Amino acid sequence: MVIAMIDSVLRELSPDLRKLVEQGSSFRIDRQPTPSMGLNAALRGGLPYGRQVLLWGSKSSGKSTFCLQMLAMAQHEGRTCAWIDSENSFDPEWAGRLGVDTNELIVSRAHKTNDAVTVGTALLKAKVDILVIDSISALMPAVYFNKDELKDLGDTKQMGAEARDMTNVVKMLNYANENTLLVMISQQRKALGSMYVKNIPTGGEAVKFFSTTIIKLFSSDSEAQTVKGTIEIGDRNIEKTVGREVNWLVEANKVGPAFENGKYRLIFEGPNVGIDSDEELFSLLEMHGLTTKAGSWYDVFDERVQGREAAVRLLKTNKEIKERAVSAIFS
Repeated sequence: MVIAMIDSVLRELSPDLRKLVEQGSSFRIDRQPTPSMGLNAALRGGLPYGRQVLLWGSKSSGKSTFCLQMLAMAQHEGRTCAWIDSENSFDPEWAGRLGVDTNELIVSRAHKTNDAVTVGTALLKAKVDILVIDSISALMPAVYFNKDELKDLGDTKQMGAEARDMTNVVKMLNYANENTLLVMISQQRKALGSMYVKNIPTGGEAVKFFSTTIIKLFSSDSEAQTVKGTIEIGDRNIEKTVGREVNWLVEANKVGPAFENGKYRLIFEGPNVGIDSDEELFSLLEMHGLTTKAGSWYDVFDERVQGREAAVRLLKTNKEIKERAVSAIFS
């Protein structure tokens, strides 16, 4: 009865207005898995397509690496990806080590806010699947330019210029976006006028307001968060720091639960760089009680191994066991 009434209402609308409305049941949210197993579990599958996502945090917490590894996963599924490199930090060799096919990646070196909007809206209208802006903190507001020339430094002292520009940027990109996953990377800054030290992302409140999901990545230089490993140099094996632990927090999420948190290992040295999803997957198995421990021995489904590293290595090398682990966590 209700469906018949809705159909009746829709039939009464003009053809032009009919293009602007549809039944709620027709909406579907596709999700892009991230390289973090724990984050995927918290996000109920991954980041939502057709929405804006804000990824921010402390320096060297692997924000760009996180996104590049995600693009590699998306390319493997046949997705089209683009990257706006406003920081001049894109390294094709590093991207390739993370699995990105740079021949199939669209890259722009837009540094000005105006150029980023022009390129971004064009790519969104061309229906790229994922667009990453790295980073909005590096974009130069229009106030810094006189036509295409940089102004003198003394003529650029205007507070809030970046936030004012970004308010319009997110509105324009939101308008042009149909089903693209738009990821904005932002750096961490200290809040102005705060009575205590407070870290915030750059870009102003509009960036956060228009972001369906906000994820914070943070790490430290402390010895406790370093990951040690063995590197082969010639005929010698040398122990050195090969990575660090990175903490993540879902600060806001309009399409799922927020405030969930976790951590993973980010590896930047050795044959397998990037986020160690297998180690994180094993941590999820432990968290859900899907593996048992007796002394130093672990039972992982039908296999028994000695030591945690051996258990993680089992997930890396045994495809069947890993598929069972993923199914147990995400089914």
